[in-house]
Amino acid sequence: MKENEPGNTRDRPGEAGEGRSLRGAWLGWLAQLVKLLDLKATGRWMVFGLLIGLVGGLGALAFEGGLEFTQKHLLYHPTGFHPARAGDPQAGFGQEENLAVSWWLLLLIPVLGGAVSGFLIFTWAPEAEGHGTDAMVKSFHRLNGMIRRRVVPLKAVASFITIGTGGSAGKEGPIAQIGGGFGSMLADWLKTSRRDRRLMLLAGASAGLGAIFQAPLGAALFAGEVLYKETDMEVDALVPCLISSIVGYWIYMMGLSGMGLPTGEGLFAMPPDPRIMDFTRPWELPIYAVLGVVCALVGLVYIKFFYGSRDRFFHKLSFIPLTMRPAVGGLLLGLLAVFLGDTLGFGGANVLGGGYGVIQLAINGTLPIWVMAVLAFGKILATSFTISSGGSGGVFAPSLVVGALLGGIVGNMAVTLGLAQHAAPFVLVGMGGFFGGVAKVPITSVIMVSEMTKSYGLLAPLMLVCTVSFLLIRRWTLYEEQVPTRLDSQAHRGDFVADFLQELQVGEVMETRNLPPFIRTGTPLRDIMHLVSQDEHETFPVVDGEGRMVGVITLAEVRRVITEQVIWDLVVVEEFLQEQVEPVFPSHDLHTALRRLTRGSVEELPVVAEEEPERVVGMISRKDVIAAYDRMVQSAGQGQWS
Repeated sequence: MKENEPGNTRDRPGEAGEGRSLRGAWLGWLAQLVKLLDLKATGRWMVFGLLIGLVGGLGALAFEGGLEFTQKHLLYHPTGFHPARAGDPQAGFGQEENLAVSWWLLLLIPVLGGAVSGFLIFTWAPEAEGHGTDAMVKSFHRLNGMIRRRVVPLKAVASFITIGTGGSAGKEGPIAQIGGGFGSMLADWLKTSRRDRRLMLLAGASAGLGAIFQAPLGAALFAGEVLYKETDMEVDALVPCLISSIVGYWIYMMGLSGMGLPTGEGLFAMPPDPRIMDFTRPWELPIYAVLGVVCALVGLVYIKFFYGSRDRFFHKLSFIPLTMRPAVGGLLLGLLAVFLGDTLGFGGANVLGGGYGVIQLAINGTLPIWVMAVLAFGKILATSFTISSGGSGGVFAPSLVVGALLGGIVGNMAVTLGLAQHAAPFVLVGMGGFFGGVAKVPITSVIMVSEMTKSYGLLAPLMLVCTVSFLLIRRWTLYEEQVPTRLDSQAHRGDFVADFLQELQVGEVMETRNLPPFIRTGTPLRDIMHLVSQDEHETFPVVDGEGRMVGVITLAEVRRVITEQVIWDLVVVEEFLQEQVEPVFPSHDLHTALRRLTRGSVEELPVVAEEEPERVVGMISRKDVIAAYDRMVQSAGQGQWS
């Protein structure tokens, strides 16, 4: 087509030029939008979160199915014991189908399960021992987010066997370590930074937890909050964890729906009248405060016995191989189940397994107060025997059971005394309050219990009980690998250096008394040698006849020619001046001083007056900066505990 023919647009600025300018404007706006929204980083975490959430949701489905299978075929069918189940509003204590319980098998099966689990763990993956959440926390703080690949399948199988043969443990620890392990593996495959690997570790844990407990928000908060003893949180992990958690939850719920199972109803059946679970009686708050104190006291007993039994009993069994110690724990667990079954009837054996059925019994109000007290301390013993001996499982579910029973005790006593109308709300609040205190996750507990039960009317008492329990036992925790705050985590080593150094000025730490000798311009090397040999400083200001600084020399430069005596009287100080060394003002912060020390490759800098920049008023060294930083870190650490 020729340039002047109809249809040619190159000579039509009103159309072609306008179109090009419009397209250019759109592209410019799009570029600005991408820059503004940081779509590159957003898209990256959307993809990571989607992948991790997908695997986390599928992993939760597989873990749930594998656990159901092992429990059915390794415990329920062989022994004839069928515990109370969560979600049954008609469940009553002692009404389980246990007409032909084989008590000797109930004693033997946990022993065999412990032996197999111990062999798998201590032979191939010792880090899969115990409650997996602690291993995940350790990996974040101390191992750069690394989890060995073999840990994921071994943790799953060992947990199937431990819980499936009656071990008193929950699904939280295994699924956190399994999901976190996939996040760590994905980070390795993609060769991400250490920081991203740590975030993907947490995202994997939250994906599995959000799915299996049907609590996506609580799981996302848990992954960031469980890392620390104090009221601190891994804020950077919140968005990745939210993305992976909601995807994992969606996959899990779709899987349940595809299998024809109910979804969206919560893990437990609530009382028929929904108004019972709403907080409409503010005069009951003091009773909830008492529940917080009870949760703290029993929580301290729980922590002390849990780790005391490990350190003072199981670790003392040096004559028994590590691989067989979980079998000893299984034997003690079996004896406890048989004893409680004989004392309380069939329902006493409910200390076996995760124990969600016991929570349902407490909500239904079918447990007498004395039975709840026996089961609460029985669950503490059973969990300690199972996990402290080296078995594989989580402490989340057993902690919820103990807290629910404590809530039931306080609630029933309040109802008996006419101080409360219903005990069921106290059961749910006790769940959150107890776990929030022992695990140091008060915010997570409030949200997660509300999501798990689909009951959001008890937020005020939940917050009160969680806070009271957390504050009263803040020095003790169920997770040993937690650190007080981000300041104490190796994952954040160096993050706070600049923040601290920017809070102090050079004038607050500089040396003003023991100053180095000032060297006059024109001073020969021989005299310089005499001056520096009698002084401990590394940097020496060089001044003119009026005392104004013209530069500095360093001891390192003098050492370079110290053996060439022939030039001692020929070379003067100007030959050694360091042009790259910048002095600092007393008003500069220590971060600025450290940067200039590093840039000049010197150990000391002169400090000059702001009104007279050529007059030296002091010296500051790397040692001064480090000492000041150390003092601030110690002060900050003491302030966290005040």
